[in-house]
Amino acid sequence: MTVEMIEKKLKVPRDLLLREGMKRYLEFEFRRLEIDAAEIRKRHDIKSFDDLWAKLERGEVSESECFDDLTRLEYLETRAEKVLELLKEL
Repeated sequence: MTVEMIEKKLKVPRDLLLREGMKRYLEFEFRRLEIDAAEIRKRHDIKSFDDLWAKLERGEVSESECFDDLTRLEYLETRAEKVLELLKEL
C-alpha cells in the first residue's frame, strides 16, 4: 500500500495524510518512551534523570545498581523532548 493509493481511493490530500501519519507516529513514540521511562522512575522512586543522578551523588544508590537505568533514562527523556518539539511543529 502506498500514500498514492490511499490518496486516490479516499480522495484525501497527500499533505493531510502525511501530516496526520507523522502526528500519530510521534504520539505513539512519545507514549512508548514515557512508559519505558515511568518503569525506571518507579523502580527508583524518582521523577527524572536528575533525581536519579542526585541519588547517585548522595550515595543512596551505587553506580553498579543504577548505571543502566541512568543511561537509559537519559536517552528516553532526551528523545521524548525531541518528539514533543516535533509534535509542536506539526
